[in-house]
Amino acid sequence: MRAGDRAKDVAVPEESGPHRMEMPDPPDPDGSNYDYIILGAGCAGLTLCYQLLRHGVTGSILILDRKTGFPDDRTWCFWDVEPTPFSHLADKRWHSWEVRAEGRRAVTGSGDHPYLCLSGADFYDAAVAYISRHPNVRLGLGKEAEVAADADGLRSPRVRTAGGGYEAGVVLDCRSLSPGSPVFEKAHKESHWVPQRFVGLRVRTDRPVFDASRCTLMDFCVSQERGLRFAYVLPFSEEEALVENVYLSSAEVSQDEMRSEALEYLAEEYGVGAGEYQTLKEESGYIPMTDYRFPRRGEPGVYNVGMAGGETRPSTGYTFLRIQRYCERLARSLARGGGPPERGGPRRHEVLDGLFLKLMRERPELCPELYLRMFEGVPPEAMVRFLTERSSPLDEARLIRALPKRPFVGLAGRASLEGLSRRLRG
Repeated sequence: MRAGDRAKDVAVPEESGPHRMEMPDPPDPDGSNYDYIILGAGCAGLTLCYQLLRHGVTGSILILDRKTGFPDDRTWCFWDVEPTPFSHLADKRWHSWEVRAEGRRAVTGSGDHPYLCLSGADFYDAAVAYISRHPNVRLGLGKEAEVAADADGLRSPRVRTAGGGYEAGVVLDCRSLSPGSPVFEKAHKESHWVPQRFVGLRVRTDRPVFDASRCTLMDFCVSQERGLRFAYVLPFSEEEALVENVYLSSAEVSQDEMRSEALEYLAEEYGVGAGEYQTLKEESGYIPMTDYRFPRRGEPGVYNVGMAGGETRPSTGYTFLRIQRYCERLARSLARGGGPPERGGPRRHEVLDGLFLKLMRERPELCPELYLRMFEGVPPEAMVRFLTERSSPLDEARLIRALPKRPFVGLAGRASLEGLSRRLRG
């Protein structure tokens, strides 16, 4: 399952096009000193800058990213349950969705809360267009940056690039988690961890084959021999769809193999063979699903935001809505002179996320039937509230009632013992 969220009382720019690739560089405000330095110009970095500006921040802001442009390289999907600045840009809205497993399908949906798909290009266009109208922001692309150790005893955090160093009042690290990085490896070692890897192909077929009124969130009726796997299909029209192959396992499967499996699914499920479609774009990714509590604060004056700040939902991999919520809260706090707000949400959500992760890791063969029963047995509005972390205890009771009890009782018992053991060791 993958990524986020709708538009409050915020003004969002309608411009697009040239803003996506470049942005004027105003002169440095004071040589190399900035009030805020944002590392990463992805979803979290651009959203945070947008929200800082929206909350009236007029201090100098520098955004640094190693990429040199904003290619249309990804999509974000989320249920429309609350306002966000970018929901109106969605490519498509589906009021109906399905889950398939064990030769059965659960078809459900919501009239009030459709499932949205937002393209990377449209998000980047809107965010950069808005930011570019503010002279206190400088966007530096093609710059590899790192937080420098405070060798000079300065109180301000420092950022180093190949072209020189910068000082900041606050550094906001919005970069993605990278395999091999210390934080990544620490989280991998100290938590329940399920890697979500995917390859998606946006294709246009020679004839109408898709039902554009309904998306497929999970189709487990694919081979499970190499690990827990499902197909994910977002049909934009009868001839165009994103067909994605997703693994929730550490199985050794190459990107080429994952691409081939996506095309096999297109052929088997929709009868579309080689030469009968055109690939419009391809996207791929690795989403660590983990209950590790990522620290909000890094080095003094450095705050972690986005995936490295814990904005990925542990049990689903959805990230976009969490990023929108947290960036708004953080920007509001910074604009008032505060620091990063504490994590919100009830403790019971963390407990449920941890149990789902343990089940995916230890009993993956049970997951297809489990997800099917969830979507079959839980009213759609309650299910959407659970998936977007807006659920009530009653919603969660309905979810628990729909699930098989024995596996979760055993997992809950082991989780309690593990938690006790960690506390004793600590």
